[in-house]
Amino acid sequence: MKINTKTRLQLKIQSGLFVVLFVAFTGVLAWFSTQYKFNIDLTANQSNSLSESSLRLLKNIKQPVKISAFVSPINEQKEIFDKLFQRYADKQSLIEYQSINPDIAPDLLREFNIQRDGEIVIEVNGRSENVLQVSESTITNTIARLLRKGDSWLVFLQGHGERNPFGDANHDLQLFASRLSQKGFNIENLNLIETTSIPDNTDVLVIADATADLLDGELKIINQYVNQGGNLLWLTEPGENIRLESLAEILEIEFLPGIIVDPSTQLLGLDRVDFALAADYPHHAITTAIDSITLYPKAQAIDFLGEQSDWQAEHLIVTHDRTWNETGEMAGQITQGDNHGEQAGPLTIGLSLTRSLQKEDGKLLTQRVVVTGDADFLSNQYLGNGSNLPLGLNMLNWLSHDDNLIAITPRKAIDSQLELTPTQQLSIATFFLFLLPALLLGSGIRIWLVRRKR
Repeated sequence: MKINTKTRLQLKIQSGLFVVLFVAFTGVLAWFSTQYKFNIDLTANQSNSLSESSLRLLKNIKQPVKISAFVSPINEQKEIFDKLFQRYADKQSLIEYQSINPDIAPDLLREFNIQRDGEIVIEVNGRSENVLQVSESTITNTIARLLRKGDSWLVFLQGHGERNPFGDANHDLQLFASRLSQKGFNIENLNLIETTSIPDNTDVLVIADATADLLDGELKIINQYVNQGGNLLWLTEPGENIRLESLAEILEIEFLPGIIVDPSTQLLGLDRVDFALAADYPHHAITTAIDSITLYPKAQAIDFLGEQSDWQAEHLIVTHDRTWNETGEMAGQITQGDNHGEQAGPLTIGLSLTRSLQKEDGKLLTQRVVVTGDADFLSNQYLGNGSNLPLGLNMLNWLSHDDNLIAITPRKAIDSQLELTPTQQLSIATFFLFLLPALLLGSGIRIWLVRRKR
């Protein structure tokens, strides 16, 4: 193209127009960036986003939540706090976040008893709690505790060989009780010999595998509690439920004889056929967020008999078709159907019961009960298997009528550790230490010989 005065002018106009449009476009993008927020989290575990548990909690918040971070501007944690709490505020407009310089707010330090730089205060409906160790899990659980209606009391029956919520033996429930306390539950043991009644402020009575006979007076107190609409978690073990037959009659349930046998456990490397697995769960508020297996050592099956009763029963935990309840000896070659009373799966390990009762003041009360054919799944020894812990927490949240707090659990970390077998390690070492250097050396010698011949 021939360049003359006219073409030079056209090129200058085009260049100037391009600059003007580019600057205008950049300005519009800058303005949009101040008006709208758009984030994409490309990390493998979505570590820069709130977990599904936190998002479910935020969705159910109906009252203002105020988060105050007492952190100085020079504290390295300030930027971390700002990013974390802004995620909460972005997802729920009822959450207000503010960063306070403790050096210029001595009155607030005294009011909230702030002890150190970097302390967090969360306020909900006149209640507050200080947080020292800041993470998404602790913040979400703290909000959940403050949102819990009033004080929730879980009363564990004791005095008959039950699992102890404060005991550290393998069969006890200390780890589970500790997590319940973190969720805002108050936990207390109850011996009906010492206290001849169940406290009126009991949200849930927990009977965790009574192995000794109860006195007639104790049975009367428990049955009266249930008949009056008390919420109950009954964890049973094979053969032990005979001590509470009258309670089973009230709930209109029966326990199948024997222990559930599940051959599929061997596929997971468990050399125990008397362990039952559950992987698929019926639709229920308790199990809606459970997405992995739960493990039940030496469990028994439950049947609901009250089809025409006031109780509404729903299956919570169900085994697969290949299971059965073995009534014979758990030794040698075990075969389904060899003994009387055996039934093929699916079998029910967990059952929820609800019914409506009219209180003395005329108001309707919704009673909730959960019965399981195993108590070991919440014990110190087995609590960490699969989703045993989330399932147990969900049961207590549901029983205490805190459905919106179900499944507030910390994000599971993706396993980033590379585990290699000895054969794989030897193969990699051989390749990088011997084969690859030999190939490079051979290639170099070949190139040298070719060039030498030229």
